[in-house]
Amino acid sequence: MPSVLLSVINDLHSDQRVHRSCMVWQEQGYEVLLTGRTYPNPEPLDRPYRTERFHCRFHRGPLFYLEFQWRLWKLLRRERPDVYLANDLDTLWPHAFWAKRRGKPLVYDSHEYFLGAPELESRPLVQGLWRWVEKRFFPQITSGITVNHSIAQAYYAEYGQSMNVVRNVPLLPEGGLPFPKQGDDQQETRRLAACRLLNLPMDRPIWILQGAGINVDRGAEELLEALGQHPTALLLIVGSGDALAGLQKTAEQQGWTGDKVHFIGRVAREELRQYTQAAHIGFSLDKPKSQNYRWSLPNKLFDYFQAGIPVIASDLVEVTAHLGEAGLILPETSPSAILAAVDSLLQADRYRAAVQAAQEAAHRYHWEHEKETWKALIARLEGEKTVHLWSMDRLEPPAYGGTLEVAGQVERFVEAGYQVVVHATTKANYAHVQPLRLSDYPGVQFKTYRRNRRAIVSWRRPYIVGSRVSASLRRALHVAKGRHVVQGTHLTGLQFPAHAVLRWHNPESRYYASLSDYATGLMRGYLRWEAFKLSRWEAQLARRWKGPVWTLTVMDAQAWSVLGGAPAEVVPAQKRFNGSPPTNPSLAPTILVPGKFSVAENERAARWSAYLPLGVTWAGHGFSAELRKLATTRGINLLESPSDPRMAEAFSEASMVLVHAEHSLGLKLKLIQACYQARWIIAHEAAVAGLDWTKEMSILTYHDGESLQDAVQTALSIGWDATRSEKTHQARSPWTEPVSVGELLS
Repeated sequence: MPSVLLSVINDLHSDQRVHRSCMVWQEQGYEVLLTGRTYPNPEPLDRPYRTERFHCRFHRGPLFYLEFQWRLWKLLRRERPDVYLANDLDTLWPHAFWAKRRGKPLVYDSHEYFLGAPELESRPLVQGLWRWVEKRFFPQITSGITVNHSIAQAYYAEYGQSMNVVRNVPLLPEGGLPFPKQGDDQQETRRLAACRLLNLPMDRPIWILQGAGINVDRGAEELLEALGQHPTALLLIVGSGDALAGLQKTAEQQGWTGDKVHFIGRVAREELRQYTQAAHIGFSLDKPKSQNYRWSLPNKLFDYFQAGIPVIASDLVEVTAHLGEAGLILPETSPSAILAAVDSLLQADRYRAAVQAAQEAAHRYHWEHEKETWKALIARLEGEKTVHLWSMDRLEPPAYGGTLEVAGQVERFVEAGYQVVVHATTKANYAHVQPLRLSDYPGVQFKTYRRNRRAIVSWRRPYIVGSRVSASLRRALHVAKGRHVVQGTHLTGLQFPAHAVLRWHNPESRYYASLSDYATGLMRGYLRWEAFKLSRWEAQLARRWKGPVWTLTVMDAQAWSVLGGAPAEVVPAQKRFNGSPPTNPSLAPTILVPGKFSVAENERAARWSAYLPLGVTWAGHGFSAELRKLATTRGINLLESPSDPRMAEAFSEASMVLVHAEHSLGLKLKLIQACYQARWIIAHEAAVAGLDWTKEMSILTYHDGESLQDAVQTALSIGWDATRSEKTHQARSPWTEPVSVGELLS
């Protein structure tokens, strides 16, 4: 039986999030060991899995943290689990050490944005120490979990590492929720029953503030002041926190205790449900005083939903995202704003709609749904219906041919029901100026690794291969179970299993040789040396690669065969683009030139297009100072690093699209996009050489600046209409309706 070891610094008895996680691992067939420290006067534990507490001499301060790390390190040295699971940053260091040492997966559950906690933001030296720990060990994580999407996105933006989201939602009540999924009209009946059970007044508006964090400056003070200004409301404060002493003192001084406010204290879960059920409105009033609070998603919100009561909440991004119509968001946390929100929410129609929305939310946000994320993570660790895509570069903008193809594969594998992990490399830092929005990629995990720049000195391996071989990539591959698809020659320095698929884009040696033809000086020498090393590497690769090989074109398959490789399968480009060739002519005669203009051949195409007798748009990235100056002089429109929607719009606006290539290697993804979205395609002869294309696809070719002028004039003279659009769409369908790699892998 596989085993997992979880560690937490909190009290094992009270940390329900960790207990629920343990139960999921056990349900999935794992032997579970939960470890932590012994608190003074510990409560007994009765768990269906192993637990172990160790005694610390110190209970707070830096000596405690040092002692805790040491004792946890020793415990992990003794145990040998199959999976290491650290809860929060203060347990990550020892887990990362032993997971790396023993070649095991490392899972990290971040219960909050640790470095944004107020007690750390006010102590920069301590925060700096924990930041060092995070930067050192976060990149070693195999899979991550956190409590909401804002924190997950923040971690990705900083480290290029995905985090799954498991919210701190409650278990379903033992008998299930008291209302159906679509809601009902029995809320007041249930509320009155709870009031009778708890001996609470049945004819007054009842408010509730509950939780284990009723702390100073988190809205409780303003709520009590608003209560004092309300003629009939009763406030129930249920839970604990450091604000209670001050609140009780104020209530006593005003004579409100027992009349306008009841301090209930901490109660058992079922009793808490009854108090919540008795209320008309629940309050969640945390203030954005620290980064952790700004991104917080309080547990009480989901408790209120389970009672079917609407909520008045402060304006925190995650609370706003989850509340929807089930309550109101305050413009500010002040007594006057609270009272105005209460008056608005208690209007009969508004209140009825909010109750229904809260009831519907209760059926969405509960543990039986939330634990599915844990189950998916465990399945991914075991390689169940999981594909690891090893990409030469990350998928962040600006998108270009290679990364567009990887993005297409991601979409196709997800469609086929696979979980996908994209392993990408970067020359720069983990952070990116335009990080992907993770919510756009459900079912996909991203991991980013720094490239090995020292590989430039290698005499044996090409730099594009050697720079993508590092200890961190080897470790990731070692624990990555499932299927593997390797993009191009770039990642083949790693030792993949025999069943791995090589997605061969083109002979890189010939590509680098073609680049050297247009380079000068040291760069020319470097490109030729790299081309020479690549030619040797590709020949060796073709002989030793045991798994399937998918090429983009027939020419690539033939080139692979010439190198000595086993027969390859031609698998068309997987990136699909929204749209189809427009049916109407463009508003004005224009040509779109897309590309990465730091590449010499694309820069040359731009210069040729600058003198065409129609409007010109250059769309892409890598514009040199000379190109920018030429664009200004010639009145050329620049679209720099356009988004996917803006690029699609540019394709649909243009009369024609220029697809330039000066070598017959691989398949230009801008040609595929043009087949989806463009009217006329003006293609360099090399860009379509060896491809199965016809004139009916509305493709005209050229080979130099003069023939480019002729092709443009031909397209303008023929024009564009609905009939040509329909015929073109049909002719291009073999390229726009490709077979899915998900089907091939199955």
